[in-house]
Amino acid sequence: DQVLITGPTGAEMLLPDEPDANIIMLATGTGIAPFRSFLRKLFHDKATRIPRSRFAQLLNGKDKYSGLAWLFLGVPYSGSILYDKEWAEIKELYPDNFRYDYAVSDEMTTKEGKKMWVQHKVMEYADEIWPMLKDKKTHVYMCGLKGMESGFKEAFGPLAEKEGVEWTEFVKNMKKNNRYHVEVY
Repeated sequence: DQVLITGPTGAEMLLPDEPDANIIMLATGTGIAPFRSFLRKLFHDKATRIPRSRFAQLLNGKDKYSGLAWLFLGVPYSGSILYDKEWAEIKELYPDNFRYDYAVSDEMTTKEGKKMWVQHKVMEYADEIWPMLKDKKTHVYMCGLKGMESGFKEAFGPLAEKEGVEWTEFVKNMKKNNRYHVEVY
């Protein structure tokens, strides 16, 4: 018997080829799935991860991931957070290459007292993330609820406007350069 295996079937959720790319991931609920796969490839799988010891880094680290992967996960309840122990382990092993933050909508609030959605958590770091977005090495990925895309505009549209950058054109340019990847429903 023969089995035909193909994939990936879409080009939206593929990691960049550059080992120094920055990766900003926004997920809600089960939208975490592609990002778990990304993070396992970057930090867990022996063949592709960053070497863990200093000696191994000198021998094998040249083509390994050297950017920053930053995960934002939104869930309704803290009991709904998926893979928390994995994220903590990655952060402990690779503190210079991985960050993660949660937005727990039914348990956390913004400064204004509203529910904390993913875009609100991202807004807390806008001063760090906006310069990253302008960097050609940064890729943005969104997977989960459709509202995240408009939430991303809510988070960075005003900063873009302040610098005379038209947000729609900025995103269009990111898409054209394969730096803006969205799978929402």
